Amino acid sequence: MKQLLTYCSAIAFFTIVVLICSCGEKQKATLFTMMHSTESGIDFRNDIHENDSSHSFINEFGYMGGGVGIGDFNNDGLKDIFFTGNQVSSRLYINKGNNKFEDITQDAGLTTHEWATGVSVVDINHDGFDDIYISVFGKNLLQLPRNLLFINQHILPFRESAANMV
Repeated sequence: MKQLLTYCSAIAFFTIVVLICSCGEKQKATLFTMMHSTESGIDFRNDIHENDSSHSFINEFGYMGGGVGIGDFNNDGLKDIFFTGNQVSSRLYINKGNNKFEDITQDAGLTTHEWATGVSVVDINHDGFDDIYISVFGKNLLQLPRNLLFINQHILPFRESAANMV
């Protein structure tokens, strides 16, 4: 009986130790690390403002956001980021290395004024440089413009050429 009591006490002690040790928070391995925009240089925000003049409040797709395209637009071996904007301009961020990016949207001629819903990165003319195709819904629901195709000119700016591809 004394041996059974010792055995039960040992199991209880071991159980308590295991429970106490397992209650602490374990650090999980993470794939991503949060970076502030001042560190990365990426400060894109796809803000939606509902008002009667844009009629966007009746757009059922309005809150699905835009798109993100990853490509090497300057052929430096680093992946650059292109964001489409709905009520804000789309933006191109060139990767400078070490998770630092530079917004070159205006210099690249990629400022948009339409409600962009998505992006595809493709070398459409097979010249070895990534081009940008943007799906467009329109600035508002009353005007439906054509999609945009920006051809990479190897140097800035890109050339909008969707009408030429029809």
